[in-house]
Amino acid sequence: MDTTEVIIVGAGPAGLALSLFLSKLKVKSVVLEKDLEITEDPRGIAITHDAVRICWDLGLAEDMAKISHELPHFNFHKTSFLNAPFFSVDACSDGFAQALPSAIFHIQPMFELAMREKLNSSQYCELRSGCTVTGREQDGTDIIAMYTDAKGQPKKIRGAWLIGADGKRGVVRKHFLEPTAGIRQVESAYKYDGIWVAANLKISLPTPGTHPDFPLWKLGYTPDRVYDLFWPIGWHFGSPPGKPLAAGRFGPHEARLWRHEFAQNDWNDTMDAEELLWEHLTPMITRKRDKGTIFPFGEVVYPRDCIEIRRCRPFHFMHKIVNKWFDDRTILIGDAAHVFPPFGGQGIASGLRDAQQLAWRLMLLQRLPDVNRSICDNVLQAWAQERTHSVKFAATFTGSNGQLCNYGDSWRFWMLRNIKWAIRKIPYLPQLPEPLARHEARGFTTVDGGFFSSKHNGGGRLPQVYLSSRRTGPTLSDFILTPEHTVMTLVVISADDPTDDMAEARKALQEARINEAVLDCDSIKFVRPKPDTDATDTLDIYYPTPIEQLAEAGIPIRPLYAPSNLFSRLSPRTRFVILRADFFTFGLAKNYLELVECIAHLKHRLSYETS
Repeated sequence: MDTTEVIIVGAGPAGLALSLFLSKLKVKSVVLEKDLEITEDPRGIAITHDAVRICWDLGLAEDMAKISHELPHFNFHKTSFLNAPFFSVDACSDGFAQALPSAIFHIQPMFELAMREKLNSSQYCELRSGCTVTGREQDGTDIIAMYTDAKGQPKKIRGAWLIGADGKRGVVRKHFLEPTAGIRQVESAYKYDGIWVAANLKISLPTPGTHPDFPLWKLGYTPDRVYDLFWPIGWHFGSPPGKPLAAGRFGPHEARLWRHEFAQNDWNDTMDAEELLWEHLTPMITRKRDKGTIFPFGEVVYPRDCIEIRRCRPFHFMHKIVNKWFDDRTILIGDAAHVFPPFGGQGIASGLRDAQQLAWRLMLLQRLPDVNRSICDNVLQAWAQERTHSVKFAATFTGSNGQLCNYGDSWRFWMLRNIKWAIRKIPYLPQLPEPLARHEARGFTTVDGGFFSSKHNGGGRLPQVYLSSRRTGPTLSDFILTPEHTVMTLVVISADDPTDDMAEARKALQEARINEAVLDCDSIKFVRPKPDTDATDTLDIYYPTPIEQLAEAGIPIRPLYAPSNLFSRLSPRTRFVILRADFFTFGLAKNYLELVECIAHLKHRLSYETS
């Protein structure tokens, strides 16, 4: 019988991400996927907020440039994108203090392919396609999964953990956990239930050669200008009157792909989805004017033979979350744990968060000595508490967009955005912080039972900036401060002699005798608020890269980006930060004694003592 450490069922974004994160931590996994090939029909198209940061953490930055584009803005229109938006949100600024885009719109099959290529190059993870999981047994602390392979042969594999990442109808929850543990998806923060028709369109450019009678050539239009007029950049929500709408480009701009979704709550199987699509789409690709200038020859319709329907079918949209995330050593992530309507781009994003925040915990439970059921449940329950909090907030954000999309503008929202507009016009008046940015700053600090020290002000997410040192040029801080072989990093914010700080940090770790899978002396990193002019050659001390140095390196500087963002969520006196592998802090300390207390609390949370 084959053995591994973690068995993952499902090779969607969540399952692949978990396998890659485990690989970074040198934990072996096998992914069992029932399909032989990647499903080519694009499904999810948006990755938003901190999930973009997670993609970079997975090493996908170069791949994302090939398979996606950065969203410049998303817009809310009355009726459709024919009209100017009544509300628009800029997505280009660094409002989330992560130095990366707030949203990217991608082609999911290419996204999954990029992750598979990284998985195949690792010695710690293996993907087995064409494998249908048929059964599960527990043998002591091990899980045995039964499956049939691509040749139809029955197989078994033994592991310490079984992860259901196989979607909302997957076998792990529906067949294993619902009957035995009563685990099911239930209503959550956003109570939505509706049927929409969703279509993926491939747009070709008309040219004077292919469409000589197209009237806009007479006005000097180019094919690209025609494309931008009829298929506007950005993401667009259309609100009543009419059917609620969500539409926009996805994938790299040169791919010219368009997602078009609209509500069809009276759907029945006698209806023709493509016929409904043309009925809904045709008025939006019929133009009488461009930016107020009326065409002299009347209405112009985008050539229908330049629109290829790659998919068009109804979908049942709802938001649900599991009433329990795990049972003993079987755990649910991704769509197996939660589903979302498409109004906030939170489906894939939440699955990536599940994976990143679970991976380091599984590594701990595999590497710590004398791990029993109680320790496992405590560690996983803290994960479940944090994930429930995150999913509920994602649902609230989704619901806010869904309200505007499905029901249109409201007097309350009209008043709020006009108050904000007025405040912006008044010099020196503090600006109202964006709700999403406030939530980002709080992180998990309000979660009861999360894996952090409330006493030591833990639970916040550490912002990301570019760091430099005497040896290295500008590098995203996550690549420097997240651990390489432990699950946490001890970040030292040094203002004085770094050798004294190093001595205190080493002493605290050595006297605590904390397991080397959690923290060790090699996981200590030094950061100074300003460039280090008198650094010792024995320590690599990082500092936030000044704006001028970023500009010289050709790194784009986003509005609201500031090197000082790194310290913006820490108290001015913070000297030590225990940072988790998922960018959240376990605890902050102002001095050596507080650091000792914080490490002791960390050991207590893991409920073990080394010999």
